[in-house]
Amino acid sequence: MKKNPKGHSFKKFASFFPTLNEEEIELLYQSSSELSVKKEQNIFIAGEKSYSIYLIVSGCVKFTREFEKDKTIISSLAKEGDSFGVLEIFSKSPYFERTCTAITHCDYFAVPNVAIFGIAEKNPSLYFDFLKRLSNVSSRLYNRIEGVRYKSAKQRLASCFLDFSPYLKNKSLYKKALLSRSDFADLADMTPETVSRVFAELKRMGAVEGSISDFNILDQNILKEISEFNNLRN
Repeated sequence: MKKNPKGHSFKKFASFFPTLNEEEIELLYQSSSELSVKKEQNIFIAGEKSYSIYLIVSGCVKFTREFEKDKTIISSLAKEGDSFGVLEIFSKSPYFERTCTAITHCDYFAVPNVAIFGIAEKNPSLYFDFLKRLSNVSSRLYNRIEGVRYKSAKQRLASCFLDFSPYLKNKSLYKKALLSRSDFADLADMTPETVSRVFAELKRMGAVEGSISDFNILDQNILKEISEFNNLRN
């Protein structure tokens, strides 16, 4: 069935491409697929060849990397409005080095790389748009690495919760916790036991409530003060 270029899906799709005109967006849209996955289903796995860029319409996903045989860590997250698969376009290797798994029900578009290349040949601004997105991801990764080197455990977990706060907005729709204690340990680069200890301290300070696997942020200002405080002690 041919997609309706003036429908709700088209408007969602168009929001990802602010530099393109309607005709260019429609060409990309007609080449793309609207897909859904359930919680814990993979969108792609490490080692698969990259054929598409992905645009998240609803839900959120996590990216994991294998660091030892049969052991993985979460490297990053993506949510509604984010795109991924961009790195592989600009990489020498067209193969995914990470696995992408839905942590909620997830609706997304898959845009074929060949369609991206076709539009970008006529309108190179599309490449610049993707490079901006890639730059933002790289900036967040750099800040995270710097945080591991220079911030205390409490600062790192506070920063992690701030980064994770957009994912909590629709938590009531998902019914269950999005991430486990071990997941936060991966993201904040600490042991699960340290996550529990620091979470309890943040809870006593009034920054969060609930349990580590099902919590709400009560005061973002407290988390910001902690994450920005210039103190290297745990």
